[in-house]
Amino acid sequence: MSRRQVFGASLLLFVLHQLLQKGFGIHLPFLHAYLDPFLSMPIVLGLLDWERTRRYGCRPLQFWEIAVTTLLFMLLFEWAFPMWNAAFTADWWDVPAYGAGAVLYACGPLPAES
Repeated sequence: MSRRQVFGASLLLFVLHQLLQKGFGIHLPFLHAYLDPFLSMPIVLGLLDWERTRRYGCRPLQFWEIAVTTLLFMLLFEWAFPMWNAAFTADWWDVPAYGAGAVLYACGPLPAES
């Protein structure tokens, strides 16, 4: 599965999950807890790749850039935001979910040159 396909599938799955959860009141505890962090990295990384390649003509994201972006997300959402605001809750089990989503995206082959 290419990075574009991982991005598209992640975005579709995120929307479907939100519709089931908020639109129809279907609550699946494990998915509710960890699907959004898992899908967030392929979605964010896909948007970053799109911006760089389409808007600026740069090369796709490199592995180290994916790793740094993922680390920043982990630190922001699981340490910094919960420290600054009680509305955020740190769940350290989200960290492997962020990591798995980033690995899924990073392992996808780069799009062919057009």
